[in-house]
Order: sequence, then structure tokens, then C-alpha cells
Amino acid sequence: MDITHNDSVQRPPFSGNSTYWITGHIVVARCNFLMLLEVQSIWSMEQCRLFIPGSAPVTGDEAAVSFDSLLADLARTQDQLLSALAQASSKDLTVTKDDQTVGEQLITYHAHESYHLGQLEILCQLIKSRI
Repeated sequence: MDITHNDSVQRPPFSGNSTYWITGHIVVARCNFLMLLEVQSIWSMEQCRLFIPGSAPVTGDEAAVSFDSLLADLARTQDQLLSALAQASSKDLTVTKDDQTVGEQLITYHAHESYHLGQLEILCQLIKSRI
């Protein structure tokens, strides 16, 4: 199903974030994790701030980034993640940063992303039901 930019910024009829925000939030989370593996973020801090908890919702065309661009960046971070993990050694995953090993943080980021992917499935069904 194709989701337009306008579809993506629509908030659900219950308290929750839009498809647009959740997609951007996943990209930010991936950038944060990738930096643990010494991969430079594809986004500036200014861009990341748009998708952190408590940020103002985007409700129309004033979005700093188009939904298509968000999807491209989601794919780009997926490629970066796969590449970085393929190059990471077992030793790299046992390095402790911020009181957790990189491997433990990977598990946390994976659970976090899975949670948001479940939300996206529900939102996509809501969008589809309006068409």
C-alpha cells in the first residue's frame, strides 16, 4: 500500500503519534545505535530533534523532510546497520558504553524498533481503511 505524505502526517483517532513521526523516530534510534558502532549519523541533531519524544507533531506540509525522504533514510540506515553488524566482531559487541555492552544496547534498540513497527502496522491499517 502506498502512503502519501499527507496520509503519513495524520494522527490516529486516539492518543498516539503519526506514521511520519514514528518512521522518523526509528531512523533517529538507528542513527543513535550506529554511532555506538562508530558510524556517523546521516542526520544532524536539528533533524533528530523533530522525532524525539515530546517533539511537536507535524500535521501538514510544513514537514522538514518529505515522507518519501524518511522512507529512503529508513532504507539507508537499514543498509548501514547490516553493514556495521557484519563488520562488528564479538569483541566489539562486548565493549561497554553507557553502562551496557554494545550487544545489550543492540537488543534494546531491536525491541524498541519492534514496538514501533507494531504501531506502524496498526496505523497503516487505519490509513487503508479510510481509502
